[in-house]
Amino acid sequence: MELPPLTHNYFSSSPKKELFYRRTFYFTIILSSLVLYFFWQPLRNTSFTYSLVSIGVGNPTIRIFFRFVTILGSEGFFLILFSIIYWSINKSLGFWGLLLMPLSIFVTSEIPKDILKLPRPDVSGVTVTTYTFPSGHASGAASVWGYLAVRLKKRWFWICSMIIIALVALSRTMLGYHFLGDVLGGLITGTAFLAMFLWVGTILFENNWQEKIPHSLIMFASLAIPLAMSYIPATYAPSLMGYVAGAGFGFLLQKEKLPFLTHGTCKQHFVRTIIGTTIILGMIPGLNLVLPQGVHMLTFVQYALTTFWTTYLAPLLFLKLHLTYRL
Repeated sequence: MELPPLTHNYFSSSPKKELFYRRTFYFTIILSSLVLYFFWQPLRNTSFTYSLVSIGVGNPTIRIFFRFVTILGSEGFFLILFSIIYWSINKSLGFWGLLLMPLSIFVTSEIPKDILKLPRPDVSGVTVTTYTFPSGHASGAASVWGYLAVRLKKRWFWICSMIIIALVALSRTMLGYHFLGDVLGGLITGTAFLAMFLWVGTILFENNWQEKIPHSLIMFASLAIPLAMSYIPATYAPSLMGYVAGAGFGFLLQKEKLPFLTHGTCKQHFVRTIIGTTIILGMIPGLNLVLPQGVHMLTFVQYALTTFWTTYLAPLLFLKLHLTYRL
């Protein structure tokens, strides 16, 4: 699957449509920020949150639906999604998604949460020990699904992405995990981070940065920078930055050492997905059994191994098992 190159036309190849969509985007972000600022107290009103939660409590079907929807904004779902994309659809899209997901959640949610330390709604049956503002599911959904829409540039996918983002955000309140202001804050920070990510990525792509920096230096930085960032005081810093380190180092090593292609038969794609996702699903709980918990460096390494499996070890295994074409 070939994607159009990353350019400054994020929404449309038509200059007029691009200008219109950009203005709409900026207007929406500014308006949402103003609403959050001026209606901060009502948006964090406990009774309103209870009224939404009561809808799900009174209707199990609605609650089950939103429990499914909220998965579409979780880091575990994104890890599986981008791994499958990396193995069978497009390595570039999968790799940058594996970087964007943890970076977005870390910068737009985990750091602000540990700075502001705002409590979650006190809802019976909902026990979450972390802080609440802004919502990581909402910010992650906005950045990741928005990124996929920008890269695919399909109108139907834009519509689907907007619906998923809205439903994920709503699900966090309906299930009692967040106030409405938390998810609005997450949507704002997530889309703002996506805009920055795309802007920086476009500049780097246009300047062909990877050809101007020694490969060994890039590989060193792919480990050293996330490791340094993992010591920023945030609850999930070691795990999220571990994802980044493993994905980056594995991708660079794969490009250098492995002639891995995403092409293959339907059977090969199916077997790759089964083997690859089974290992991912078992890796973190399996490592929990053998590694001491609560040790910063070991947590970092544990999660780095997960994405290193996706970007390097799994392709290596697929080549050994003849589950992919060779260059």
